Amino acid sequence: MNLSSSLISCALIISLVCGTTSSAFEITVPQEPQVAVFGHSMVLPCTFSLGGSWDSKSIIITWQRGLEVIHSFYFGQDQLERQSHHYANRTRLYHSQLPRGNASLRLDYVTSEDRGDYTCFVSTLMGSQKKTFPVKFAAFYTEPRVQLTVSHQKVQLLLTSQGYPKPWLQWLDEDGRDVTSETEMEILDDVHGLYAVSSRLLREPRANKTLTFILRNEVLNQEVRRELTLLSGAEDAAQGCEHCRPALYIWLILGGAVLVAVLVAVLVLMLRKPCSSKAKAYLSSPTCPCPSSPTGACPEQAPFQSPA
Repeated sequence: MNLSSSLISCALIISLVCGTTSSAFEITVPQEPQVAVFGHSMVLPCTFSLGGSWDSKSIIITWQRGLEVIHSFYFGQDQLERQSHHYANRTRLYHSQLPRGNASLRLDYVTSEDRGDYTCFVSTLMGSQKKTFPVKFAAFYTEPRVQLTVSHQKVQLLLTSQGYPKPWLQWLDEDGRDVTSETEMEILDDVHGLYAVSSRLLREPRANKTLTFILRNEVLNQEVRRELTLLSGAEDAAQGCEHCRPALYIWLILGGAVLVAVLVAVLVLMLRKPCSSKAKAYLSSPTCPCPSSPTGACPEQAPFQSPA
């Protein structure tokens, strides 16, 4: 590392710790927590005040999460030697907007590990300052998967979905009454840091029923509402299938036997090749080997020789 780089690094460290500023210089970051959405891109906002002149080589911009360096810019270009591996190839400044006082950072491919407190540090000829704001993580819940299990006594509905944070769930019956207390909910962590949510409801299968499932992700203002209709014939159909199974097995066995017989007949016909037309005269002779020869050779396979 050359002397100028060392001086810049030292100045950067001192400025980050002290946060020196003049009365005319001010940076602005959000006052409210920002939301990073799983798999999406987000912008970390940060702007700074400008003076009478602009010199890109005199500005220093550093983004950090705690002590982790996310992105650095000085000497008029990006400096990523100290960038955390977690953010490699995922960050970008808006270089064309730097002369307008925009030090915002774009973060791509958001993961659950990107939540935390982010610090924007800017230093220009007018002064230097840093400010911090929190970033929350969220993920849209996927389309619920429905699994229906029918027994003689109950109908079980199981709905599963993945997202973040923990959702608000509700079940309503056909009259709009809340039956959520009759359900069982299970929440597990998946490999992406999301929640895998399962909700199970048991109902009587005797009458037609329409149930409403509602899932809300309040951080992202997402609501998933699905109506599920249970028909009274579902159980009867299931029981009818139980009585039909023995007959079904008999037909399967008979069908298999017929298929085997047909295959054997075709195989026999293929193996018994007829003699050729050239040997028809010889077929009437007792010496014709086609039907009774031990080798099974027909006249077209064994040359015909007239008797002496």
